[in-house]
Amino acid sequence: MERQRQPRVDDFLKAILKPVFRIPRPEEDFHVYERIDEAFDGLREHLDKLRSNQGRLGYSAQNLMSDLTKAYIESSQLNEEEDAAFLDNDMERLVEGFSEVGHEIAEGSNRFSKTLWQERHEAKLFGQIWPVVAGKIDEVPQLLPWNKFKGNVQAYLYGYLDVVTELAKAVGERLSSPMTTDEELDLFKRYLAVANSIALQLSRHRHVPGYVVNNAFGHWAAYTTKLRTVYGCIANVRRDYNLRLSNRRIIEEMEGRILARLSAVGLG
Repeated sequence: MERQRQPRVDDFLKAILKPVFRIPRPEEDFHVYERIDEAFDGLREHLDKLRSNQGRLGYSAQNLMSDLTKAYIESSQLNEEEDAAFLDNDMERLVEGFSEVGHEIAEGSNRFSKTLWQERHEAKLFGQIWPVVAGKIDEVPQLLPWNKFKGNVQAYLYGYLDVVTELAKAVGERLSSPMTTDEELDLFKRYLAVANSIALQLSRHRHVPGYVVNNAFGHWAAYTTKLRTVYGCIANVRRDYNLRLSNRRIIEEMEGRILARLSAVGLG
């Protein structure tokens, strides 16, 4: 008799399709999304693996060590030296084995945000992306893939999170220099196109790092907090851009009315 499959508690999840987000065309954002997509190739699978190993390997090893220590204490209390020696050997093997595969588990500390690797990565990204925002080039160059980055995955992602705000600061500084209104608006448009594509890519991974990033405030706090900062930064720049557009429309309307009046009295 054929054995019937027992339903799983998560079966209903598989029947719900994930939403498909609109991806900008390469010419819309100067190939930013496309380049980051190439750099992030395989990252989701890697993070899913870390998440899986967190329980399959991390908690399993932790629970096993707990059982071994309790058994060792009990054997020691009963003067069962031979059993205690075997248990002591097993604990040593567990520690050594876990040390060898520890890189297969997500890093638990949130200190990576301040590592030298993260800062260097952020600076490198700025150097590659700013020329696009500044209008010097019309296509972002190839970006470093995540699996060739010498720091950890969190530092790699944080580099992208932080470069959005650094680019916004640079936009503000550039606006203080002499430029035409058209040049101002073009600077805003380029930044918003680039920043939106970076944020879109980062938001695709907002759930997975929840299992990776850990701090005193919970698994999701570190990554999602900085992601909200990114969206807030973009919103502030968009507000300034819309204000300049509004002022330009007002000026154009006023100029149109003045010309119309001059024309009406024969001075146009």
